[in-house]
Amino acid sequence: MRSSKHKIATFAILLALAVPVLYLAKQLFTILDRPYQTETAIEYDLSDSLLCEGYLAFDQAEVPGGGLLGYLVENGERVAQNGQVAEQYTDESQGRARQRLTELDAQIELLKKSENTAGSDVDLLLTQRQSSFYDLLDQLDSQNYQGVTRQANAYLLAINRLQITTGAIRDFSAARNLLEEERQAALAQLGSPAPVTAPSGGYFVAAAAGEWLEYDADQLDAMGAAEIADALESGAGVRAMSGAGKLVGSYKWRFYGVCTLQESKKFENVSKVNLSFPGEAEKVLPAKVESVTADEASGLAKVVLSCEYVGADVLSLARGSAKIDFESYQGVRINAKALHIVDGEKGVYVKYGNLARWRRITVLYQNEEYILVPEGGKVGTENEVRLFDEVIVEGSDLRDGKML
Repeated sequence: MRSSKHKIATFAILLALAVPVLYLAKQLFTILDRPYQTETAIEYDLSDSLLCEGYLAFDQAEVPGGGLLGYLVENGERVAQNGQVAEQYTDESQGRARQRLTELDAQIELLKKSENTAGSDVDLLLTQRQSSFYDLLDQLDSQNYQGVTRQANAYLLAINRLQITTGAIRDFSAARNLLEEERQAALAQLGSPAPVTAPSGGYFVAAAAGEWLEYDADQLDAMGAAEIADALESGAGVRAMSGAGKLVGSYKWRFYGVCTLQESKKFENVSKVNLSFPGEAEKVLPAKVESVTADEASGLAKVVLSCEYVGADVLSLARGSAKIDFESYQGVRINAKALHIVDGEKGVYVKYGNLARWRRITVLYQNEEYILVPEGGKVGTENEVRLFDEVIVEGSDLRDGKML
């Protein structure tokens, strides 16, 4: 009898201990393995856009030249007719001499500017020194090495002017004389390389920096959508540049692209769009819609856009994948995976404390990834989602008031 009572008492004690243990285990499981994920609603701009493969047609001419070349102008720089764009070397030592000569000229010019301290005071120069130093650190941090050189020179200029103004140094004539001597030696080593000149005026692009489009605008105008699509798929019409590079004679150029008939409907009643080439020419440029020609047999449409803005990155292209932006929208961004339809109303669930709350939304714009809703949402209105709400993008059995 005592044995049975002892067993019953032991079981009761274990059962009493098991209840809080199980409760604690359940709470830990809930905390460590939450069956939902949230994403913060943020302010964002979204554009109705289209990706379109096509050719870029410029008014272009090749610049004769070859061999070992050293370029004297930057890509995209405008040059005059017969202006020198490069020089042809007989060996690599001439190239090194030209590089050293460029560096020496920059140093000499910096010292000349340093001696010009008219109208400067010590406080201003101290501020310039500190500002240029912080700018230099920013360039280093962002790994913008071209910017590093520019900001390093600005920092040295501020230091040099400060030394002149405070009387620490009278001038930099001794340093300039040494640099001039080194410059004369570099000039002697450079010799007289053969000049490479531009046959006409225009924007210059070095051969290694760009491609050459073998089609001209007249040929592309005559080609249909299916013909352009086949050419793009086979890689026809584009080759590496020969000679020293190319000259683009005008800032006006055209893009000839191909899209589906369904996609071409975006161009209805549209005269202007924004154009960019992700990964190649990121700057967004305004463009005019010249024509959209449907080809019912192939299910494709030919799109012709014109643009009057150029830069070195765009000028280097002969073909590319264009991102064409139509109307732009601004609002609060929500992940499209968060969308639910309850009783015929569109909405999302947001995390409010440890509860899920239903919030109705008004859609401004939607693509495959995101939904844009108006800002300033209030409960009781058609759009109830607010900026910085924690929107639930993944979760099971969600309902208004459910504990999370």
